[in-house]
Amino acid sequence: MKKNEKTIRSAMDARLSFLDELPSCRAAVLCRIAQEEEPVMKRKISLGLVFAIVLVLLAAAALATTLLLSPRADAVRTADRALEEKYGITAEMQTFFARSQEEAQDGTVTVTYAGAGGMEYPLGTYTAVVRDGKAEITWSHDGEDTSGGYDSEIWGLDQLKAMVQDGQDEQRKLAFLDRAAEITEAHIAPVEYTEPTDAEVEAYYEKREEDKTAAMQSRKLTEDEMIAAGREFIISNWNLNEEQTSRLELYTNSTPKYLYLIGIDPEEANNENEWYEMVNGKPCFKVEYLLYQPLTAEQMENGEEREYREGDGYYNVFVNVETGEIEDFEYNNGLGGLG
Repeated sequence: MKKNEKTIRSAMDARLSFLDELPSCRAAVLCRIAQEEEPVMKRKISLGLVFAIVLVLLAAAALATTLLLSPRADAVRTADRALEEKYGITAEMQTFFARSQEEAQDGTVTVTYAGAGGMEYPLGTYTAVVRDGKAEITWSHDGEDTSGGYDSEIWGLDQLKAMVQDGQDEQRKLAFLDRAAEITEAHIAPVEYTEPTDAEVEAYYEKREEDKTAAMQSRKLTEDEMIAAGREFIISNWNLNEEQTSRLELYTNSTPKYLYLIGIDPEEANNENEWYEMVNGKPCFKVEYLLYQPLTAEQMENGEEREYREGDGYYNVFVNVETGEIEDFEYNNGLGGLG
């Protein structure tokens, strides 16, 4: 498998990012450099530093080798980072948006984040144009007043922070969802929905079944290999800590008990091609993990709600069955009622 230079560089940046996040470490390094120490001591520090850098580079190269991203997926990750850097919108806040991407012939990828589920107008649309590894991002409500909480008709970072908190309480969640729908209805004419015919529905599912089977038959990697790649990407891309990683639970190829919880017939869900999809024309295997707080039997009997912790939700990674590249990825914590 060829190493992607940009992927290796991204992996190195991620592995070395702690130097930026820990000013005390940076200051200590500068202090060491400035000090006049004995030559022997300087040699020891230099050798130690070189050894540490070699280890980091080897780890970064290994990560880049095993976790290759398609150009489109790499662009989406660049856009995600730009969205947070410029507007403060985190992965958790993205749950209130529908993300889509389109690739031009020159390799430029346009990533859009549009308010979803009746929140189209107040949240607006963020558009990131990614070329040569850099993203230029704008917001449809740039320059507009967002003060006033949910009473405002334009919702920015302050409202999104409140939504993450309020989304953990069913009543408050319904309140801001209803308010968002009210604002959207006042500004955007509803789209007329045409009920598809039975023949159209049947044709859609036949085509989808053909695509899933074609994706499965293109497989050159084992499912275990693709699951391992997807899990590693989830941990690294969303920066899960050890405690969160220990709670990750595989949903792909899951046992019937999880399927019953969401009303899916296990016999239908466990079809041989169930976890295969065509994504952007590429044959993929869907790796899905759940992160949530377990409930005891007693808590379930009492109808208690799961406690929400940061990072909880659904993680999906689409792995190319031929190359092992990550073709797409998504996270949804369900706080917007869209889980």
